[in-house]
Amino acid sequence: MSTFNNFTDSLNKRFQELSTVVSQKTQEISGDIPSLAQSTQRFVQEKLGQVTDISQLPQEYLELERKVDTIKLIYEHFLHITSVYENESYDYPKYVTESINDFSKIVTSKVKELSHASSASEAQNILITPGPLKDPRTLNYALSKVSLISSEYLNQIGDHTDAQLGSVLLKYSDVQAKIAQARLQQDTLIQTKFNKCLRESLENDLKRVQKVRKDVEYKRIQYDVARTNLSQAKPEKEASLRVQMETLEDQFAQATEDATVVMQEVISQSNFSKEIQDLASAQLAYHSASSKVLEDFVSGLEHQSETSNKPVDAVEENDKEEEK
Repeated sequence: MSTFNNFTDSLNKRFQELSTVVSQKTQEISGDIPSLAQSTQRFVQEKLGQVTDISQLPQEYLELERKVDTIKLIYEHFLHITSVYENESYDYPKYVTESINDFSKIVTSKVKELSHASSASEAQNILITPGPLKDPRTLNYALSKVSLISSEYLNQIGDHTDAQLGSVLLKYSDVQAKIAQARLQQDTLIQTKFNKCLRESLENDLKRVQKVRKDVEYKRIQYDVARTNLSQAKPEKEASLRVQMETLEDQFAQATEDATVVMQEVISQSNFSKEIQDLASAQLAYHSASSKVLEDFVSGLEHQSETSNKPVDAVEENDKEEEK
C-alpha cells in the first residue's frame, strides 16, 4: 500500500511541475507581443482621445500618405462621373416608349415567318431565334429613327414638296446615325482606357498601399502598448518587457520604411495627366466627327436653299457655268 501511495504522490508532483512549466511558458509566449485585447483597447482609447502618448510617424511618411489619399480621392470622384459612359442610354429621352412597338414588330415578324414554315422543327427554330437587333438607345439614334420614319411618311404622300422634305429628313437621319456611332466609339474608348486604368489603379496599387499602411498602424499600436507596459512594469519584469518593446520598435520602423517605398512607387507610377489626355482625346474625336457631319449637312441645306430661291434664268446660267 505504501508503495502505491509513494507512486501516487510522485505522479501528482510531476503533474504539478508540468502544470507550472506550462503556465510559465504560456506567460512567456503571451508576453512576447501585446495581446489582441490590449491592442484593441489602445486603438479605441486613441480614437476617443483618451491617450495622447502616440508615436509620431516621419514627416515624409505623412506627406506620402496625403499624396496617396489625394490620388485615390481624384480617381474615385472621376469614376463616379465617367462611369456614365458605361450606360449606353445615358442621353436617351426618358419618355420615349418603344418596348410595346418593338415587341409587336417582333411578333408580327415571327408570325409572318411561321406562315412559311414547312415543318414543326423549322417552326420551333423560328420561335427560339432572337428577334431583329434594336438600335442602341441613344439620343442620336432616337433622332435618326424619328427622322427616318418621318421621311417614309412624307414619301408615301407623293407631293413634290413633301418628297423634298422627306429627302432632307433622310439625310438628317443618316447624319444622326453617324453621330450616334461616333458617340459609341467615344464611350468605348473612355471605358477601355480611362475608366479601366483608374479602376486597375484603385484595385491594385492603391489597395497595396492601404495594406502596408494598415500594417504600419498595427505595428505602431503594438509598439505603443509595449512602451506603456514597460512604463508600468514591476522591476522583475522590466528586462523582458524592454526587449519586447525594442523588438516591436524595430518592426514598426521596418513596416514604416516598407510602406514608404510602396507609396513612393505608386506615386511615381501615377500619370493622371496621360489618363486625362486619353479622356479628352476620345471626346475630341467624337465632337470633331459630329461637327464635321453636321457642318456638311447644314452647308448642303444652305446651298439648296440659295439655289431654290434664285430665278429660273439665274439657276440655268449657274448650271451652265458649273458645266464649263
